[in-house]
Amino acid sequence: MKPVTFFTVADDNNLKYAEMMMNSLKKFHPDIPCYLQGQKELDKIEDPQKFYRMYAQVGEKLAQEYELVINIDADSIVTGSLDHIINDKSYEIGSVLNNNLVDKPLTLWNVIPQFYVNCGLVAARSQRFWAWWNKLNFSHYFEQYQYREQDMFNIIFHYGDFKTKNFDYSDKWHGLVHKGQWGKFIMKGEEIVLPKTKGVCDGDKIIKIIHWAGGNVPKMNYRVYFNDEIVK
Repeated sequence: MKPVTFFTVADDNNLKYAEMMMNSLKKFHPDIPCYLQGQKELDKIEDPQKFYRMYAQVGEKLAQEYELVINIDADSIVTGSLDHIINDKSYEIGSVLNNNLVDKPLTLWNVIPQFYVNCGLVAARSQRFWAWWNKLNFSHYFEQYQYREQDMFNIIFHYGDFKTKNFDYSDKWHGLVHKGQWGKFIMKGEEIVLPKTKGVCDGDKIIKIIHWAGGNVPKMNYRVYFNDEIVK
């Protein structure tokens, strides 16, 4: 099997965001492919819930060819190397935190907000995981959950029999966990860093991915939220 691939999903309305994400990803990983499930492929699927089910479907297909399959949401910007995810063989499923100081805290069963994971970044070394996630997304349980595929993902992540890893439990942050702290970012050498901040983080955090997510901020309008050094 081939070692690793990235993928993202975007219709024409979100294609410009996906192109920005893939361009940022290419800066750090020019030799790793990134598959785009775009409007052409989406138009072939007659399913009103297809956008909620697409990650697992694409992941299951790619996992037949690649050992490691990594999904990154289209409305994200990669700001550093993801080698720590790619080269880490200790997990079968990896993800990142959903919880931050801006968005509504999410919970599921007895998974508290501080543990609830976001499927804007999913890395998996298991064909069985993608198949199970895809199966749950077509079960009669699916539409009973408010956050659809993300709730299904959390059930597998927290209650399944996989080796899991939360990439945000480290000195590196990805996705949503730092939302609301963007104005505090600084450059340290070539890295974007959120300095130690009381009530937020007990040490410096290297920012690897910025995920806009939700409708409460203008997507990808980074010039509004970051200082000139970060923008550059």
